[in-house]
Amino acid sequence: MTAVRRFGTRGWQRLKEIYPPRTRPNEMLGIYAENSTVVEAENVFSGIPKPERVQAWVDQSPEGFKFDVVAFGGLTLYQRRPGADPRRKMSWTEISVEPPGVLFDDLRESVEPLRAAGRLGAVILQFPPWFESGTAGREYLSRVREALPDLPLAAEFRHPTWQVPVNYESTLETLIELEIGTVVADLPSETDEWYPPFDTTTVDDLALVRLHGQNAEGWPRTLQSPAEPVAYSYAHDDLASWVGRIRALSLEATEVHVLVGTAPPDAALASAKALAEAVGAADEAEARWGYVP
Repeated sequence: MTAVRRFGTRGWQRLKEIYPPRTRPNEMLGIYAENSTVVEAENVFSGIPKPERVQAWVDQSPEGFKFDVVAFGGLTLYQRRPGADPRRKMSWTEISVEPPGVLFDDLRESVEPLRAAGRLGAVILQFPPWFESGTAGREYLSRVREALPDLPLAAEFRHPTWQVPVNYESTLETLIELEIGTVVADLPSETDEWYPPFDTTTVDDLALVRLHGQNAEGWPRTLQSPAEPVAYSYAHDDLASWVGRIRALSLEATEVHVLVGTAPPDAALASAKALAEAVGAADEAEARWGYVP
């Protein structure tokens, strides 16, 4: 059976074109939900909100709407030691400050309203480009899973060692063992962080696709502002290359979430809608003719 597919964007508050004049902040999420069935709550990366604030997200959105939450950056090793320069060839164990356990407790309590309401898609573990594969990295993944035992997790790696051929299978085995999903990510192919995206998921419930664009010149800014989208407009051919991947993932997971995380936000929403239409058209063509032209 083909998965339920949801297409959305990174955040909902900075959109302009879909909101009428004088729209209040507490009305935005409901209006966004008229245009999409999922959103990436990227603001949690910068700070863990109180459960009361997250409960308001539940109250302001319709039944069945889903949130994919980007985990607080301190939990995914973006907090750096004083003077540590990630541009140098150093291990993440020399660059990052490992978080205290209480922060994991805070995140779990924060997203509980979403989990309790059946609105949580996954907690996205966006790891920095200095988090390399290896024994220490796998042990940290185990620590995260032990600290968040009841939450659906999905990992996005930005250090290519996790996906190079020699480590590819072992990375998938680790994620399967820990019940952590893969994030199938589109990163700029002309950067040091790029490696061909995963082509499979490691959990049955959810496959996550995050499209960050191909702006290689602007991408280095994400070292300083990891939560900020990079300017990029997906052309028709860019989106067409993802149709097959999304349809293939739909055969592996119960749900597929596709999140466009580029700037400006209104163009990202247009791209999400266009990609949803392209995937639907491919489904219809195959159902009618037995193949996709």
